[in-house]
Amino acid sequence: MKLPKLTIKTSQEGFLFKSLLLVLTFSYLFQLKFLKFEWMPATRFIFLLCTLTIGIKLLYFFKKEIEKNIIFYFFQLSVFLYVIFQAIILPTDFGMLSKIIVFLVFTLYMAAAASFFFNDVRHFLKVIMICCCIQSVMIFISFIFPAYRDWLSTVMVEGGNIPLTDPFRVPGFSTGSGASLALTISAGVFASMALYWRSTMLRRKILYLFVSLFMSASCILVGKLGLFLSLFYILIFFIIASSNLKDTFIIVLAFFLSLFILYLSLEIDWEAIAYPLERSFSIFIKGEDATAGALAKMPIPALEIKTIIGTGLAAKANGLNASGSDIGYIQTYYGFGLVISILFYSSFFFYLVRNILKLDNSGNKLLCIVFFMPLFIIEFKEPFITKIIYPIMLLILIFLSQKEMGMKNAQR
Repeated sequence: MKLPKLTIKTSQEGFLFKSLLLVLTFSYLFQLKFLKFEWMPATRFIFLLCTLTIGIKLLYFFKKEIEKNIIFYFFQLSVFLYVIFQAIILPTDFGMLSKIIVFLVFTLYMAAAASFFFNDVRHFLKVIMICCCIQSVMIFISFIFPAYRDWLSTVMVEGGNIPLTDPFRVPGFSTGSGASLALTISAGVFASMALYWRSTMLRRKILYLFVSLFMSASCILVGKLGLFLSLFYILIFFIIASSNLKDTFIIVLAFFLSLFILYLSLEIDWEAIAYPLERSFSIFIKGEDATAGALAKMPIPALEIKTIIGTGLAAKANGLNASGSDIGYIQTYYGFGLVISILFYSSFFFYLVRNILKLDNSGNKLLCIVFFMPLFIIEFKEPFITKIIYPIMLLILIFLSQKEMGMKNAQR
């Protein structure tokens, strides 16, 4: 008697595929880099994996994509070639060359690759929400248990200027704390609130809101940029969903009652969280914000031949910003040069606007608009457009929306 063959379901509906997709998304989203595998960070590994598995499909995708957006790709290629020219003739540190490669390869290219692995926008939002929720749990764990932070510093590469063992701005399970980690968590809040808006079941709405607020709270221990963005997303989706005021009122009331009960039943060490609370809400407590004040005082390099053609530099020998400013626009202006930096930002801006407005699904279009709104504003804080996470999520949303649009047209 023949025994039936055992098969493992590896399609996009299979458990194995879903689990692997979750792990890889988490690793890429938080850019994990382990000390034992420092030569192969998660971003590089996943890039190679995608290229080996769907490289031919990606070539076909970009053939059509470039035909539809020829001006954008022409300008971005021009920027890339110019930065290579800078690296050849100027004494650069290759920092700006690295930034444009990160944008073109690890952001734009990988966004296209990701669109092949997610079924649709809803699927993508759920995976992002779960990844960021897991990371929020790890943030609270790393805040409560110093031993965990000590252990993490022995296995994870320290990727920022905040030590992994810092007791106030904790790393969760990532290469470090700070604005980038908080920004990623806020993207999870966006995903959760988008699902809240799309859901028609009251219980699910309550769940999505609770998860959103839980993730927002974790940003207090990481960075205030993520906290304020999270609150922005919660507020704007409340406004969008305000057609059903009764359900919204019930959900908000239930949540705050739960918080009050939790406050009465738990002993909270308020002294331990006093510093992160004061840092996050300093603008309301003191009437000023230290980060905003510091950014305002940072110098803007004078407009001269050197800054018009660009220096190609990203950092000084001591590791500080070559431009003397944390602001993304200033760093790019100093490195790329005035003309090329304007070309870089403006072409990307109009590419995003054009492709978002062309979407025929009003729900997906609204999601893309909401997520697009802060992108060119937060660049005043740091160069997030060349730091993968925020722009790659927006690009994936656009590509998946286009995919849904294409499937809908094919069925007609």
